[in-house]
Amino acid sequence: MNPKMIRSMKAFTRTVELNSMSGAAKELHMTVSAVSQQLQRLEKDNGIALFHRNTRTLTLTEAGKVFYQSCLDMLNIASRNQEQWEALTKTPQGQIKMIAPVGFGGGLLSEPLKKLQQEFKNVHFQLHMTDEPIDLITAGADLAIRIGPLVDSSLYARHLVDWNMIPCIAASHPAAQKPISRFNDLPEDCFIGHMSNSSELEFPQPKIMLNNMQTVVQLTLDGVGYALLPEPEVKHYIESGHLLRLLPEWTGSPYSVHAVLPVKDNIPAKTERTVEVLSEFFHRL
Repeated sequence: MNPKMIRSMKAFTRTVELNSMSGAAKELHMTVSAVSQQLQRLEKDNGIALFHRNTRTLTLTEAGKVFYQSCLDMLNIASRNQEQWEALTKTPQGQIKMIAPVGFGGGLLSEPLKKLQQEFKNVHFQLHMTDEPIDLITAGADLAIRIGPLVDSSLYARHLVDWNMIPCIAASHPAAQKPISRFNDLPEDCFIGHMSNSSELEFPQPKIMLNNMQTVVQLTLDGVGYALLPEPEVKHYIESGHLLRLLPEWTGSPYSVHAVLPVKDNIPAKTERTVEVLSEFFHRL
């Protein structure tokens, strides 16, 4: 299929799915003007309007709805053809779009990405870092790394690893200078909680509650309080002496890390390999 036509169809389908030309432009690394030109070209080539336009919204015409479904079918065929070509040539190409928690940007993805870059010379990686749940289909993502329980049963998950949460406090915090051998020795008024570990019964009600683990780590480092932190993310802070591990004999509930995929079958080899490399590296941690 003509690469220019594929580009135009991607611009059209992502504009529809995101209900935004600017959103499609950002994702496809195009200008809004270029996306608009692609849509106009499609309308001119088909001789029919695909959108109802006003100053605020874009809505599909009846013809646009039919054409959207046709585009999905054609892009799916083009994707399968690309995968077959890659299998024959053993040369993966294109893009892998990955969604990961913000805390993973602190170094947990560096080694896997280095390895994948060496293996996939013609593959580009796009990372979206967020702790908020995102619909993989709408985002057009190939996979997402998720921690904790999975609530969406429509997605296909691959278990990567189980990690421990450990109680930590900054070495500079006044409580770190006191002997702490049990939970009752911990001050009740400075526990920093994260949404994913707020159910640990041994710990008090959090004084501060966050939905971003990287911020929980930073507040702990800054001496605001103590917190349950993911061991792989803070191991180097403990080794450097910036953080102290509290209650070293305590083991709480581990949290699971999964790779979540939008489909179960016909997964591209480059995505499969990405999951494999992530799993190998996370297990070594």
